[in-house]
Amino acid sequence: MKKNIKILFLSILLIFISYYFWQSRQNNLITEEQQNNKDTLHLTNEQKKEIQIKIETVSLSPIHTNIELIGETESVPDDIMDVPARISGRVTSVFFVEGDTIQKGQKLAIIDSPELAKLRSTYLVSKSKYTAAEQNLTRINSLVKMNLAAKQELIDAEANLRVIESEKNSAEENLRANGLGIDNSSTGQYIVYAPRSGLALSRNAVLGSIVLGNQILTTIANLTNLWFQAKIYENDLKYLTEGVSAKVILNAYPDLVFLGKLEHIGEKVDLESRTVHARVVFKNTNRKAKIGLFGKAILSVNERIGIQIPESSIQSYQNSKFVFLETKPDVYHWIEVTTGFTENQKTEVLTGLKEGDKVVTKGSFELKSILFKDTFGGE
Repeated sequence: MKKNIKILFLSILLIFISYYFWQSRQNNLITEEQQNNKDTLHLTNEQKKEIQIKIETVSLSPIHTNIELIGETESVPDDIMDVPARISGRVTSVFFVEGDTIQKGQKLAIIDSPELAKLRSTYLVSKSKYTAAEQNLTRINSLVKMNLAAKQELIDAEANLRVIESEKNSAEENLRANGLGIDNSSTGQYIVYAPRSGLALSRNAVLGSIVLGNQILTTIANLTNLWFQAKIYENDLKYLTEGVSAKVILNAYPDLVFLGKLEHIGEKVDLESRTVHARVVFKNTNRKAKIGLFGKAILSVNERIGIQIPESSIQSYQNSKFVFLETKPDVYHWIEVTTGFTENQKTEVLTGLKEGDKVVTKGSFELKSILFKDTFGGE
């Protein structure tokens, strides 16, 4: 008897427990259904006529992060050279104009220089003295060997040759120091030749004018490649490495892209701007770029595969991001997503979407307005 009562009691308890779990499950299903209904929008025929909706199927595609560096163009130091007059005098001939393409060894100008005439005269005199002193030493040496001259005369001749040789060497160095050739010319005429090939960026030689030795007659540059000197913000350093490809866009040519690469990243942070120096080398296509132009360098980094959707697809609500998915014809589900980098009106979606989802790309704001009006009475 007691055993039957115990079995009956356990059966009743099991029935109550089963009913409790069933009721909880039903409540959860109702709550989930209510939540789904709250985030799901069914368009009526009237609403469909008022809203223009465009759908895009989500797909995976290559994504990269673009980092922009602001800076200025500059010539490559090894590709540019100043051409000085080297000697004071009067310009008697000029054979180029600004903008000319110059070949190495080309005659640029002729300068008539009394200073050069003096330097050459000094050199020729010292050279003649040296030749005479050298011959005299040879002559005395022969006489000494024949006991026809005293040995002291040989010593004096050797000392005199060394003094005159020193004078000759000094005269040669004076010519070399001014970049002047050593020859037997005695005139003051100096011909300026191009030390390298390139473009004449300037002309500071005026016919008949007086120039000083340190005056720059022209600057010759090879502008096939240029430097873009820029600054990297410290927060972007983690993305960048030397050798990364770059696109340089100058303010003067907003529709023209110059291709290059990040050649150098500096080692020191500027304490005021919190930036690091960067140097981009780029190809000067059609010689369009000029020295000193401002612009930006765009570096594509952090390449990956992911999802991007139009920025207009994304709606904000309570500090979160949402999109509408088309689950059935005229049925749209409001879901939360997390977003990443935005560029060219495309936003990366990190979570919330998968390949094949159908996202509303046009009309999402109107759908949001209807959803909140129907469910919450407006946002």
